[in-house]
Amino acid sequence: MKRAFVTALILSSALVESVSTATAHELRTSVQIALSSNPTIKAHDAAVRTAAYELLEMRGTYLPTVSLFGSLGPEYVDDPNGLSVLDNARTKTSREFGVVANLPLFDGYKRANTIFTRAAQLDRTMFEYLDASETMALLVVQAHMDVVRNQNILATANDHLARHLDIARRVGEQVAGGKLPLSDQLQVESRVETVRITISQISNELEISRSRYRELVGTPDVPSLNAPGLPTLPPSLNALVDSSIQNNFRVKQAQANVDVRRFEKLTNEAEYLPQVGLSAGASVGADLDGASGSENRSFVSVDLNWKLFNGGRRERRAALLERQNEALYLRMATLREVQQIAENAWSSYRSSQRIATIATKQVELNNDLVDQYTLEFQLDTRSLLDLLIGETELFRSRIEMIDAQAGATFNAYRMLAAQSKLAQYFGIDSTGEALLLAVQANETQRPLDVVDRAIPIVKR
Repeated sequence: MKRAFVTALILSSALVESVSTATAHELRTSVQIALSSNPTIKAHDAAVRTAAYELLEMRGTYLPTVSLFGSLGPEYVDDPNGLSVLDNARTKTSREFGVVANLPLFDGYKRANTIFTRAAQLDRTMFEYLDASETMALLVVQAHMDVVRNQNILATANDHLARHLDIARRVGEQVAGGKLPLSDQLQVESRVETVRITISQISNELEISRSRYRELVGTPDVPSLNAPGLPTLPPSLNALVDSSIQNNFRVKQAQANVDVRRFEKLTNEAEYLPQVGLSAGASVGADLDGASGSENRSFVSVDLNWKLFNGGRRERRAALLERQNEALYLRMATLREVQQIAENAWSSYRSSQRIATIATKQVELNNDLVDQYTLEFQLDTRSLLDLLIGETELFRSRIEMIDAQAGATFNAYRMLAAQSKLAQYFGIDSTGEALLLAVQANETQRPLDVVDRAIPIVKR
């Protein structure tokens, strides 16, 4: 009996032991595989690169646009005061080919603010990706832990069955010898079948957890997984909350969204300022405007376009301001949400630790109680029912201990996720070489410098 109890303790206490090299590597491998191959993460990675390319294309707005044009077709002009008698009111085949270049000189800072908007959108997309990576890592930890927990529960249930079979064997011998009634044998056999049903249910839960693991990690077969140990935790709840608010990618994503709305508002202001551009071109043609003969043209001009009135400006500005306010309020809501996640993880961890401590003590007491019941049953001073109830209570307390220790371990990793430090803990560069970079555009920067900072993001 003592040997079985020691085996159960080894199985369950593995959940909270220090991380060994092999154990840590196994969970790290699970997370690494998921973050490198899961389609959801791949989709976020593509979204980041899309945003980076959309920012990089803005470099072209500071270069001139060059267009080639041409025309060929019959032309009729009736202009007796401007054309000779031979040319007037006659249809000729007009043709012209040329090139024209346009270069914006001043656009009310529309290009600059559009670049800053897209840079902030890139930041937002990057932090969304990073937050998704943290979420995926936590889901993998949870799936990994569920497999381990169900493995340990199944091992405990099989040990529980073995103990019942041993009791059934001894009861059967005593029934055959006339020392116990047949009802005792039937009672213990019924308990054996109940345990077998429980094992079947646990096996089903194990297969469900393995299926979830396969979905996230993408492995065709789930090996026997080892339990991870506890990471280093913040010293206090306040420290956890402060670190979460400061580092959480969801908060940074919300701040980037505020920046997007701010720069969108500034981009809109460009519509109310003069637009100045430089144009130049040249062309060759013949029989143009009704006049016979060849004609070459070239020009250089400075063009001005200033929209002095456009209805709805006030409402448009108000809408953009409210959109910025919306982003600010969403950021405030995100701060509260992250704080709640951190507080819940801390509370759940502490609660699971307390329950695990109590359950461990309860396992020790129930094990001693079962040993005593077994001795008294052999001396005919304790009924078989008492012994079976004692075994059931021992099994229940062992399961509670495994669940509580697994809960404590998961919530410890959940605290890392609240701080957006989970992937980093497993030694994973969740930025994929580029995502540690936050473009973080501001009005004091040169627009093309912001564009240049996005170049590493699109490298593979």
